[in-house]
Amino acid sequence: MGSGGLGGGVMFLAIALLWGAVLVPAWFRRREFNAAERNALRLQRTLRVLAETAELPEEVRVEATAREALAHERLLRTAQKRQEAEREAELAAAKAEQVRAEIHAQQLRRKQVAMNRAAKLHKPIVRRMRSLAALIGLLGFVGALLGGGMMIAGVGPAVLLWSLLAFSVGVGTLVLIAPGRAKLAPIAAEQEVLAEATSQSATPEAAVEVSAENTAAAHQNAQRAAAERIERARAMARARQVRAAAPRENQPDSMLLREVRREAARAHQQAAASARNQSAETQPTAGTRPAAETQRSTQAPANPANPANPAKPAAPATRPNRLSELGVVGDTSEGMPDLDQVLRRRRTAG
Repeated sequence: MGSGGLGGGVMFLAIALLWGAVLVPAWFRRREFNAAERNALRLQRTLRVLAETAELPEEVRVEATAREALAHERLLRTAQKRQEAEREAELAAAKAEQVRAEIHAQQLRRKQVAMNRAAKLHKPIVRRMRSLAALIGLLGFVGALLGGGMMIAGVGPAVLLWSLLAFSVGVGTLVLIAPGRAKLAPIAAEQEVLAEATSQSATPEAAVEVSAENTAAAHQNAQRAAAERIERARAMARARQVRAAAPRENQPDSMLLREVRREAARAHQQAAASARNQSAETQPTAGTRPAAETQRSTQAPANPANPANPAKPAAPATRPNRLSELGVVGDTSEGMPDLDQVLRRRRTAG
């Protein structure tokens, strides 16, 4: 039993040592390798995106800028249409206000006529005329009754005719000068005038004059406000018509696209100027190169016996070009190593 338990413990100890010494480091190495592969893939993808961005042609950039300009111009047209709709709504509101002002003015005129007539019918002489007309109508009615009885008795129709005539005259006069015939619905803006007229019933003529002045002033103010609104709306409509009649540019010749083309031309000119500067820097180096070659050709016959000591080559004259090309991203498709091959070599080596 003791030897069997000892053998099992030794086996477990060996397994633990094997797991700790071999499997755990292999697992850590595999984990680091996978992380390195992911980082390499991310780096490769980033480099490709940067290369594509750096090599983006100018035509594509101009096209993208033109597309943005067209979208901006479309937004401007939408805003202009919204403003035109608002102006049309304001014009319609001004017309409706003018119609309401005219209706209100008609109501004020009718009110003024009714109040003037009521004031005239409340004068003392009109009251006396109404009393006299009522008396004549009453006498005519009584006379008509008596004339009817006398006509039945055979006296004659003269009394009946004169009585009917007097009754008709009296009733007609009462109908013509009867007060309160032209009453209208009260207007909220004129309730103060009505209150003054009722409070000053002892002096109806003064009340009629004050109400007439107030109604005339209110009518003038309403007409003036309506005329100002109509004039403002018409001015807006004329300005809109002038703006619509002005020649509009098509999208290919719009102002925004012209600005984009101008910026592209400016960038092209700057690129051409930088190219000319680089060519001007390379010309002195090209001029010094033939001078060095002629100097070496003149020095070569002078030392024919020293073939073992050849002349040292001149310093390369491409350093200015290299300095002038600093910061310029060239063709990265050939010089950049292939990360897939590098990772494949690492896998085979591991």
